[in-house]
Amino acid sequence: MSYLGKHAEHYDLFYRDKPYREEAQYTSGLIRLRKAEALTVLDLGCGTGVRCLELARLGYRVCGLDQSADMLAMARQHCLRASDFSQAAIRFLEGDITAFVAEEGFDAVISLFHVFSYLTTPKALGDALSCCFHNLNPGGVLIFDYWHGPAVTQDPPAIRRKTAEDSAVRIERTSVPTLLSDNDLVELSVSLQIEEKKTRILQKVEERYVLRYWFPEELERQLAKIGFSAVCHYSWMTLSAPTNKDWQVCTVATKATR
Repeated sequence: MSYLGKHAEHYDLFYRDKPYREEAQYTSGLIRLRKAEALTVLDLGCGTGVRCLELARLGYRVCGLDQSADMLAMARQHCLRASDFSQAAIRFLEGDITAFVAEEGFDAVISLFHVFSYLTTPKALGDALSCCFHNLNPGGVLIFDYWHGPAVTQDPPAIRRKTAEDSAVRIERTSVPTLLSDNDLVELSVSLQIEEKKTRILQKVEERYVLRYWFPEELERQLAKIGFSAVCHYSWMTLSAPTNKDWQVCTVATKATR
């Protein structure tokens, strides 16, 4: 999945209230629990790079990877405007999270904000996990989040509407889900109605995304097959085991030291 064009252009407007700093601190805490000396992080599906900036502020050296050139252009602009960490602490690369091979290993690989839910087949999941494994140093930590199958099936997604605006534009977004339970998928039809305030020009954009919800048991099988160990699942932003009411769950696993 790759955000392009208008969706990428207005992404930060829609998620400007997202608690990136708190999420980076939480992620760092999960990393430190497994590898206290961790210094380097690979962020798969980094988007506009705000999370990378927050991790750099915590002292990590970060590489952000994304398929969307539009999103990465915004990430680089965010980085250039920041002045409270070394610019050398962050770099951004365009690439596929199922196939990327770095020139060096990382102490942690993360993939957040449901990126793994855009992997819609077991093969794609396996390829992404293999990518994570090969890019980790021995003893490295993997953290990824996703839509949690038990919660999605118990409380299926509903139509959602959100409005976001700044001095230049007002955008109304409507997301209409279709649950495809035979394949553990959700199809999202997304419409954006964009009003430019100065000209009153209206533009409507239609987009379609397919997401997969995952069950911890199938993730554990794939992780073990690839070579990960010490697998734990948490309700997002907690250290508690997920329940069937928790839509957002993260999984943490470790690559053996040898």
